Amino acid sequence: MFIDGRDPDGFYIAMGLINGEPDLPLAHHIFVGSKAPWHEINDDLRQHDGDPY
Repeated sequence: MFIDGRDPDGFYIAMGLINGEPDLPLAHHIFVGSKAPWHEINDDLRQHDGDPY
């Protein structure tokens, strides 16, 4: 677990520490500009060539 200085009210934990399968919201795909040419993205989520932030 670590705290991000940019968001003092939030913290991050490694997903490997969570038991079971958490219900996570759908988000978006990042760095698709450098994905392998054989990899296909088969959903309608937003795609960003790089870091959207």
